[in-house]
Amino acid sequence: MLYRFCSFTYIFYMRYIKQLGVILAFAFAGEIFARLVPGGLPATVMGLIFMLSALGLKLLKPEHLSECAGFLSGVMAFFFLPAAVAIIQNSALILPVLWQLLFIGVITTFFTFFITYGTVRLLQIMLNRKK
Repeated sequence: MLYRFCSFTYIFYMRYIKQLGVILAFAFAGEIFARLVPGGLPATVMGLIFMLSALGLKLLKPEHLSECAGFLSGVMAFFFLPAAVAIIQNSALILPVLWQLLFIGVITTFFTFFITYGTVRLLQIMLNRKK
């Protein structure tokens, strides 16, 4: 009985480790590409572009990443803790320009919203013309 439980647990965690390995392999490929090719895109974005390309070309199925990606999305707030601590530690530097940062944040939020809305609307129009 214990053997079956340990075997099931081993297989369960090996799926997570395999999926995390695939995600990290794309991140590593993005790091290598960003160091070899000069350009403005960060390595993390390049890794995501590589992963999106592999998914789009059907070289990688969403099922190969779904469990680990769901877990990482669930604990995403944890990854922002170091940035939040750094902001709190450097609050003396931030407070004099806080109103400027808030203004920029509000403007860029509205700008991003309208650009996203325009892109979605344009894609809807293009897809309706295709039909």
